[in-house]
Amino acid sequence: MSQDDPRSAYEQVADDLRKKIASGVLKAGQKLDGNAKMAEHYGVAAMTIRHALDILRSERLIVSQQGRGTFVASDPVGTDSAERDGNMVDELSEIKAALELINSRLDRLEGQVRERP
Repeated sequence: MSQDDPRSAYEQVADDLRKKIASGVLKAGQKLDGNAKMAEHYGVAAMTIRHALDILRSERLIVSQQGRGTFVASDPVGTDSAERDGNMVDELSEIKAALELINSRLDRLEGQVRERP
């Protein structure tokens, strides 16, 4: 974990695991190491690992099975990649439209301020 990173240790761990899942380093169905082993690997407390895994569990990237362990979800986001890409494009289009509206309003407000005596 980086001391220079402003994020908490559990956020850094969650982000690292998230990246490994997204890149395929950790594959769907793969069992994750136990909390103690991950804590040792990352140099953090087991509670930090539990918190990071709670985040990934809430994002449906991993699943835990009582007595068996924690696994990468078989379909981490619940959709196929084409649908995910389409959803992402739609979301980015909405963000772009919102930014254009904000810029338009900002331009109008700046014009009104300049017109004031």
